[in-house]
Amino acid sequence: MRTHLAGAQSEKELAPLIGHRVSIRLHDDGGGYRDILGYLESSNSVKKKDGAIAEFDPKKIAALRVVIDAEFRAGAGAPLSMRIRDLEIAAAKTWPSDSLELFGQWQIRISKGFSYRANSVLPLGAPPFGDPPLEISEAVNYVVSKYLEHKLDPVFHVTLPIHQELDRYLSEKGWESPYEILVMVGDTRELTLKEAHGEIINDKQLSDSWLNLQGDHTVNEILERYPSQFLQLLINEETVSVGRLSIADGWGILTRIFVGEVHRNKGYGEEIISAMARAAENLECNKLALQVNSDNLAAIKLYEKMGFKVHHTYRYRKLLENKNVAECC
Repeated sequence: MRTHLAGAQSEKELAPLIGHRVSIRLHDDGGGYRDILGYLESSNSVKKKDGAIAEFDPKKIAALRVVIDAEFRAGAGAPLSMRIRDLEIAAAKTWPSDSLELFGQWQIRISKGFSYRANSVLPLGAPPFGDPPLEISEAVNYVVSKYLEHKLDPVFHVTLPIHQELDRYLSEKGWESPYEILVMVGDTRELTLKEAHGEIINDKQLSDSWLNLQGDHTVNEILERYPSQFLQLLINEETVSVGRLSIADGWGILTRIFVGEVHRNKGYGEEIISAMARAAENLECNKLALQVNSDNLAAIKLYEKMGFKVHHTYRYRKLLENKNVAECC
């Protein structure tokens, strides 16, 4: 891929750059130049830092440069915070809860069935606590009462490093951390993809064979609540691996990646992820994200081998059963 282009560009020439951060210098009608910076959304539009879409005429391009973005550099301050927030919002859209209450900049997600992602508070505001509408102790009290009303364990989804002070606060108040999650990202144009040795099936609805392999039927409604593609790899007509692809805000979110127990260590996980990446490309989506438990070393090793990198982490904080509202806050 060329990183510097000069002169007017055609749609075909710009297409490979979609999804990349670019700096474009345009001929101005007054005879001078004007510059725009952001992620190329299409052959004639750029998404700027503030989320606004700036349109341009490709015929007026004087010069274009691909900006090497510090996408994976941890601790990069406000720009990283914005990227993390955008990615968390995109991922949350693809895993919609039964009910969602906006509590300041906190999303209170409540669902039946067992799923921390659909049964937790997701703070999305600024540090230190994510901008709840009340003082932190009162806000946590409200959350606890809300979940207990539904006979659910109060759980926070704490994004790090943005909300590390919230994480510290909850820890000091006795909220335990069942596990930590790595959010990993990759660009389809940079990943090492593998050809499938069997047949790839791509459906827009859940099938029995897909469900039977991934095994957890408690989240079926959530899986179908957001438009998705359900992929499976068949070897000799047997489903050996599956995955779910959902597109939100320019991100391809990969979830429910499973390989049948008797078929592990044969490369079928890599093959289904590769198929999901190609399916995302067919939808003109190059940015992929997935989540993995921090102790799942085998999966992390595979994702890193393919080219995924850790973008950020988050931690669930669950209120211990023997804590009451007064004690926890």
